[in-house]
Amino acid sequence: MGDLEYSVLVEVYERIEKTTSRTAMTEQLVALFNRTPLEIIDKVVYLTRGSLGPDYADLELGVAEKLALRALAQALGLSIKEVEEAYKRFGDIGSAAEELMGKKKTATILDFLGGVEGISRKPLTVSKVYDSLVKIARASGPGAQEAKIMTLVSLLRDAKPKEAKYLLRTVT
Repeated sequence: MGDLEYSVLVEVYERIEKTTSRTAMTEQLVALFNRTPLEIIDKVVYLTRGSLGPDYADLELGVAEKLALRALAQALGLSIKEVEEAYKRFGDIGSAAEELMGKKKTATILDFLGGVEGISRKPLTVSKVYDSLVKIARASGPGAQEAKIMTLVSLLRDAKPKEAKYLLRTVT
């Protein structure tokens, strides 16, 4: 199955954010859609819309900013207070995440083994991001909030700073 690295979407989001021309924005999206494998075009379109499906599908992420801030703090090994201060400073959860991710404290076993031949961290893909967000949206009942946090923490730990920026903008 064809997939696309999530960073490709992020690069397009960054270029779109920096332009005011509707034509240039449309051209960026057309180029993205043209290079997207057919198997995941729906996921790319939905993520670009900030949704997980058509409006009638009733797939709501249901992630409040407080929950997203908790997940970010947990992913980075920071206190919630440190994360909230960054959020207040930037006024945008995505920009706060990008800044904090650039100063990441926590390390995973793959970070330590990064130099070992054959062992490397896999980049986030559109499918992994989309499927994880659907998992968050479908979580319900007792323990749902914790399940949402853990899924988001997992994504954030695998994300690069700019990817974290758009992940958190998407979920909140």
